[in-house]
Amino acid sequence: MLRGVITDIDGTLTDEKRRLSTAAIEVIRELQENGIMVVLASGNTSCLLKGLSKLIGTGGTFIGENGGVYRIGFRGPLKVMAEREIAVKALEMLVEHYAKKGICLELFSHQDRYSDVAFAREVPVDEVRSLLAGWPVDIMDTNFAIHIHAAGIDKGKTFPIVAEQLGIKTEEFIGIGDSENDIGMIKAAGIGCCVANAQECLKEVSDHCSSARYGDGFVEIMRKNFPHILAR
Repeated sequence: MLRGVITDIDGTLTDEKRRLSTAAIEVIRELQENGIMVVLASGNTSCLLKGLSKLIGTGGTFIGENGGVYRIGFRGPLKVMAEREIAVKALEMLVEHYAKKGICLELFSHQDRYSDVAFAREVPVDEVRSLLAGWPVDIMDTNFAIHIHAAGIDKGKTFPIVAEQLGIKTEEFIGIGDSENDIGMIKAAGIGCCVANAQECLKEVSDHCSSARYGDGFVEIMRKNFPHILAR
């Protein structure tokens, strides 16, 4: 029996311009009101996720920074899964390297992050991985940004911890996303899904892929798996 939903945000609940789908928000609120726990799992900062949880209408539980931080409910303390010191050092090396080429990396919410660093996709992610080969870090491409964090941290590792604290088994969740940073989460969920705009690497590990893209794809998947709640 499905008791929960764990979902990515950018590219999954939004459109290609990162605008939230109002239809997806309505579905999330209806699920929550009918006892289905909805957990946001994103590469975004905890600061943003706190606000989104309230405005979207979830129960307040989220995973941020691609598994680097999490919070249970609106009153729970923020938990940090890994320090960001090594990620910052890796970023400093990259900044210096690209500055010599006349490229200035655009950092995303640098001062608001506890576990990772993130910057704009202005340079090839494969090149970044090559430059950081041998460093104890993982590099994630979310389709919207490139993230660096300590090796071994991702949404899939933090998800079981969050599920246990919520009193719901991971196999009682449906997971949904759109990019490589969602792979671990999708594999850990009882049913793993992706939206039609997902990266191929995620489609390969998903149980189901929607026919619709972005937020409409999320709605399609939710209606298929919760017909008794989302009848209309």
